Amino acid sequence: MTISTRYTVDHFLGYGRRYSIDYCFPITSNAACTPKTSIAQGRVEEVSLAAGVELFISDLDVLRPYQSFSKGNTDLLIVVMLEGCAHFDIDGQKRWITAGEACWLRLDTGLTLSAFHPANQRLRTLCLSLDAPAMQAWYGSYISSTSPHVWQLSPGLQLTIDEACCASSSAESQRMRFQGLALQIIAQGLDCRSPYTADSGALYRQRLALIRRWLDEEPSFDHTLQRLADRAAMSPSTLMRHFKMAYGLAPIDYLRKRRLSLARELLLSGHSVQQAAHLSGYRHASNFITAFKKNYGISPGALTESSLKRS
Repeated sequence: MTISTRYTVDHFLGYGRRYSIDYCFPITSNAACTPKTSIAQGRVEEVSLAAGVELFISDLDVLRPYQSFSKGNTDLLIVVMLEGCAHFDIDGQKRWITAGEACWLRLDTGLTLSAFHPANQRLRTLCLSLDAPAMQAWYGSYISSTSPHVWQLSPGLQLTIDEACCASSSAESQRMRFQGLALQIIAQGLDCRSPYTADSGALYRQRLALIRRWLDEEPSFDHTLQRLADRAAMSPSTLMRHFKMAYGLAPIDYLRKRRLSLARELLLSGHSVQQAAHLSGYRHASNFITAFKKNYGISPGALTESSLKRS
């Protein structure tokens, strides 16, 4: 899972032949690519979850820009952007897909997907594809509505995906874990096709994005539901309802997840338990330790000791 590999033009073209994808590599600094030119460094993983259900995970440092053009047919394709960004062109509809977003679509002769991946970024993606028999077998019916749409992953699902991608286990255990993860991703993709995502909700979406960005950037601030609601120009109950609809968690629950995620990063980077608690917004270390252990199943101190042993 942690082995880093150099991926050249030849590697990408090999993946392209297997998955019916054309790749092109723009000339940079007046230098064209050769078959052995390095395009990215990192790891990719392919997992067959069941007949007709494929999962492709990549964690790459992109060294040179590249563009992909899908040619094959896929009854359901979901692309999850965990880190980094790419510019998608879905049958003429163009937009950036950024970290924390997922794209749902069906590929056939009438719908194409091209994606441009800029250089000098860490690109972590998860691609899930299913054919029609697999959808019938897994869900008991064919998911008929596969019109393209993009949605924001809930924080809970983002954490679940990150943990699943980083977990070390047997091949069978890993396959079962990813099967459950695939079900969650598809279920959220179905749920997010709600009237809330229509153009009439644009103003609410902007306000909710503002609140989410504030929580992401200032998790240690003493946020209250009333203060968040005032900033969003909504009542507390309206903010709670729409924020949960958009991101899967109530604002304060989202803040707790963000604080714990930040604290975990701080602990792994060498900060003490007291420092991690303070910098992530906890005023009392005892409350932090209780919340951390409940969320991750391990105490902050034990995580720090484990990290030191590995290093």
